Amino acid sequence: MTCKRCGIVPTISIKSGKALFNSAVDPLHDKLVSVLKDEGYDPQASGDVVTVETDNFQQLVSSLSRRSDIADVEAEGISLLFLETGQQLDFSAFSRTKSLKKWLFLLNNKEFIDIFEKNTITTHFQPIVSLPDMEIAGYECLSRGVKSDGSLMSPDLLFKLATENDLLFFLDRLCRENALKSAAVKKISTDVYINFVPTSVYVPETCLQSTMHWAKQLEYDPSRVVFEVVETHKVEDLPHLRLILDFYRNKGFRTALDDIGSGYTNLSTLAALGADIIKIDMEIIRGIDKDPVKQSIFRAMSQIAFDNGIKVLAEGIETIEELDYVKQQKANLVQGYLLAKPSAEPVRRLGVIN
Repeated sequence: MTCKRCGIVPTISIKSGKALFNSAVDPLHDKLVSVLKDEGYDPQASGDVVTVETDNFQQLVSSLSRRSDIADVEAEGISLLFLETGQQLDFSAFSRTKSLKKWLFLLNNKEFIDIFEKNTITTHFQPIVSLPDMEIAGYECLSRGVKSDGSLMSPDLLFKLATENDLLFFLDRLCRENALKSAAVKKISTDVYINFVPTSVYVPETCLQSTMHWAKQLEYDPSRVVFEVVETHKVEDLPHLRLILDFYRNKGFRTALDDIGSGYTNLSTLAALGADIIKIDMEIIRGIDKDPVKQSIFRAMSQIAFDNGIKVLAEGIETIEELDYVKQQKANLVQGYLLAKPSAEPVRRLGVIN
């Protein structure tokens, strides 16, 4: 079973085909027809839909971007679907419909779009260290976008732009695939932690198909791959998240929840999802050695985890005192700048920590 939507990244390139515009507001519909005629096109109106044939979709959108007589609010009110020559108008095509405003944004953010079209996602690795032996037990894979000049686009900006432009699924999938491929290239034999955004996954059997393909193709032992929920505290549909986690676990992979203790994440979330590993949020860890309230939260989270066979990972460790405290509380794993920062080349051995 495949999903046609999952295979198509809606980007702007020099392509020939048919542009279908729609606006349910008559004055805006009439203005759009007038503007297209002004730009030298031959718009064909049928009901609410205006169709334009073009041999250069990028140029069509670019010409509209220069029109000062189409305001932002109007651009948001115009929907645009582009069909390349030979593409059929079927149900899957409608998922590529965007407001004209969003198409204009994509055109004006070429660096962001280039990352998709050229697949220039790079992966950095941050060690995850076991306690009490302080051995590297795994690496979290952290994605960065590589711009055309070689500089990096931060993950925060990358995911923000993807979310705002309905490209979160595609970005999340690229990051998962590249993480697996990069870890294989770097010959990482320990655990590999791969982030995923649960809201980008609609039906696990189809949306995660390519991830499963690459894990099998690269001959990963599923038990060495940990799929980590990004921003657990923002997930509202817990039954859907449980469905995704169960899908991974049924395939032999392990799962982790991040940011436990942050926002409104609570003990009931942990109990409902039953992951293999929980990552205690760095806001709880920061200065925990001298904060009784944070210590109480950490102990409560840890006790529930220990009682249910769940490993505890303390993230964001930056001081010896924080490390000593979580060691004392028998955390299983730690991660943070005190140990090592993320890097393109995996750190193979920890330096002296003092």
